Amino acid sequence: MKNILKNYVYLSLFLAVSLVISSCSWDDEDFGSDVSKVVPVISGVSGEAVAFVGDTYIYTLSPYRGGSEYNWVVTGANMAPVDGRPDQIAVTFNQFAQPVSISVNEIASNGSTSNVVTNNITVFGTPCDWTLNMQDSYGDGWNGASVSISFEGTLLGDYSIAGASGSATIAVPDGGDISVVFNTGAWDSEITYQLLDPSGTEVFADGPSPLIGEAFTATNSCN
Repeated sequence: MKNILKNYVYLSLFLAVSLVISSCSWDDEDFGSDVSKVVPVISGVSGEAVAFVGDTYIYTLSPYRGGSEYNWVVTGANMAPVDGRPDQIAVTFNQFAQPVSISVNEIASNGSTSNVVTNNITVFGTPCDWTLNMQDSYGDGWNGASVSISFEGTLLGDYSIAGASGSATIAVPDGGDISVVFNTGAWDSEITYQLLDPSGTEVFADGPSPLIGEAFTATNSCN
């Protein structure tokens, strides 16, 4: 009986000591118990890197710390808060004539300030449709040839046909340069093509045996 009582006493003491130790320890993330040691830091902001005028996207910082304040600064676009989410903002892009940037830093509850993280966003004007009409006089397609269309140096697509004719609709952003390149194939002498602007006006045509390489450039205006 004495051994049982002795074991019970030892067990009770062990449990009591364990409770005291656990009450004195804390999770490193529980900054409220040692506010002075909080080191604010922002590792990044996630969200779209490319947008069109009229788009609205959500941007989210990380890591998020409850109790901190966050200073968001947006240039070249409109910013709005997201209800209940200090770690997020909604950005509406309303122009593409000037650079757009999103910056944020953290102010911890102890007054310490973090680094500033900045994202630069590429904004294009709202696109409008150009049309590429393509023909092959023999009717068996372009045999490896194609037309490449780019906007401000970014490839929008390579276009070709497999039969006698076909067309493609290309969404081209407003307010920048469009370029057309013809890539040679096995039977260029059978190939013709025409390019129509957003109003439906034919602005360029070539073939048979189209000029190889860059054949046409223009500034796109959707107005």
